[in-house]
Amino acid sequence: MNPLLDLLARIKRFLGIGETALLPADRRQARPLMIVVAIMCALGCLAGLIARAGFRAADTWTSDLRSAMTVLVEEPRTDQDLIRAATVIRAVPGVTQAEPMTRQRAKDLLESVGSDIGPLLDELDVPRLIEVGVDPQAEGLKARIAEQLETAGFQAEVDDHSRYSGEILRTSGVLRGFALVALVALLGAAGASIAFAARAALETRREAVEILHLVGAQDAFVAAEVQARFLRLGFVSGLAGAAVAGLLVVGGLAVMSAGATGLTQGGVLIQWSDVWILLLAPVVTAAASALAAWIAARETLRELV
Repeated sequence: MNPLLDLLARIKRFLGIGETALLPADRRQARPLMIVVAIMCALGCLAGLIARAGFRAADTWTSDLRSAMTVLVEEPRTDQDLIRAATVIRAVPGVTQAEPMTRQRAKDLLESVGSDIGPLLDELDVPRLIEVGVDPQAEGLKARIAEQLETAGFQAEVDDHSRYSGEILRTSGVLRGFALVALVALLGAAGASIAFAARAALETRREAVEILHLVGAQDAFVAAEVQARFLRLGFVSGLAGAAVAGLLVVGGLAVMSAGATGLTQGGVLIQWSDVWILLLAPVVTAAASALAAWIAARETLRELV
């Protein structure tokens, strides 16, 4: 047999195309259920993709913070002293670079965050800063830099950004927990909907179930028929939901890419490798639907007999 035809035949058999079901489905009930499950699957995919984007952004930001420090030079504060302090910092093992921040760059930074006070900036005591690049694996750098600067006669404050990176990590952990709770809740809601539909399908087909029992069919056989139907329904609904989620993400990335900066560039936060979430969604939805249908069918059959 042609391998392609064999594959098509297997797909048709899995989807139940061309087969006469022992317990025919009511299309008026199946269509709304498919829509509900597809919407839940789409929301689950979006929650997973957004969570991945958040984790990736948090990892990038914490990595950037851990590989940089800021030194505030309090005394002495002249440009020549700032250059000398940067030279002292560069000599510390583990420091990759140390560049003094000019007064003009400090003024530009103040203006960029909304300090639009014009000529008054020239009269302000602008902080004299040194931007320091460090090896994230090096330990004790903050104390060593502070010690070397004090030895060289500087009064300076070294900020290793640990407070900010800690806040980002805590926020990332909270978001991770919310994402997992949302996914579990959506999966549970889909399972409950499938279970309700399986019970309703058996109760509305009570006479057909009794006939199957009369000809020797066991409860496990009938439950397997119901399970196969809802397995297919869950898989098709999952495909539809994943497709909708994918289209929404592509559209969102297109909107974000218009005038986006490096911080908000969608392509950096969501990557092609995340497509596994969309590919896995139909399988998970189908498995959850099959399990819920099997449990509901066995319980309902015990009540009907």
